[in-house]
Amino acid sequence: MIREAIESAYDKTLGALKDTLVGFVASLTRGSGVVETLYIILLVALMAGFVNAAVFPVPNQSYVPYPGISAMTIPEAIIDAFVIAVGGSGIYLVYRSGRQTVRSRTVNLYLGLALLLLVVSVFTGIDMALLKGIG
Repeated sequence: MIREAIESAYDKTLGALKDTLVGFVASLTRGSGVVETLYIILLVALMAGFVNAAVFPVPNQSYVPYPGISAMTIPEAIIDAFVIAVGGSGIYLVYRSGRQTVRSRTVNLYLGLALLLLVVSVFTGIDMALLKGIG
């Protein structure tokens, strides 16, 4: 009996996760969702400095953060893109928490996750700046 209850809950959880992922992919591909997604990816890549890392490569790509403010490696650009994407996601969740008027617990959940994402983004960015020798 306990096994059936656990398996039933597990199946419900997997079903809900599958439905969420299918709905997310459908919203990305519906209408202009593909164009918007590509636009956001391109914008984040440009803000992270992929052009700088590709056009002006450093001689030794083994550094993750190249110790200097004039050059950038590809792994550093990827980390910068992560910082920008996580910070942007945090800002979006703050916006969503303010528009959530139906459930008060959802407001707190969105706001808590947003603050967590923003803290991770800020600390990762500060750590990268310190590793580069800027700070």
